[in-house]
Amino acid sequence: MPKLPSLSVGLRLLLASQAMAPLAVKVGMVQQLGAQKAAQLAPHMPPGQLRELIMAMPIEFAAEVTVHLDPRLILDAYLSLPDSLHLEVARQLCVIGEFATAARYAECLSAKQIKLLIYGINDVEHVLQIARHIVNLSLISASVHSFSTGYLCRLTEAALADRNLPVSAQVLSGLSLARQADVCAGLQPETLRQLLPMLLLISGEGLREQLSETVLERFEQQLA
Repeated sequence: MPKLPSLSVGLRLLLASQAMAPLAVKVGMVQQLGAQKAAQLAPHMPPGQLRELIMAMPIEFAAEVTVHLDPRLILDAYLSLPDSLHLEVARQLCVIGEFATAARYAECLSAKQIKLLIYGINDVEHVLQIARHIVNLSLISASVHSFSTGYLCRLTEAALADRNLPVSAQVLSGLSLARQADVCAGLQPETLRQLLPMLLLISGEGLREQLSETVLERFEQQLA
């Protein structure tokens, strides 16, 4: 667990006064602090009080605060927030290009919640940029296992365009061999040429046995 940030005298006094102030006043005071100081203050607040404050904040400001805040320091409050708010903040982080921050917060969620995020973001480019920063790729694999083959193909094609195909291979390798084969069957020839060796390296000959003759012929033609 990361160390709690120390508070200045002024922030300690503000924290002490927070419990007595109306919510609208609290929101205004925290916004006046700015995102960086608000991030220092957040881990020192009781989870219930912090949750109430986050839900009352403008999404744009909440997203700015997350950039400066380790989610592990406010985990109880963060996990108690509705999935709809997780999605709104993630979308705003994508808008401002803070994909690494979105990834840090996503990794605190369950596979089911990440699935809802991916559906809600509904932009393969943004999903890929977040995935680029995810450490626990098995979590992504678990979240996308029920996605349609067509959508997984779209993600994979976009990964090639983004020069991020190794990440896609790691995610796909967490699926069943049959699902991996289905995705391979729906890929463009050049994507298949680059992806399949990576998948075979990870998944072994079991994947080759699942591939149709058509897919194998297409792959061999690309290598010729």
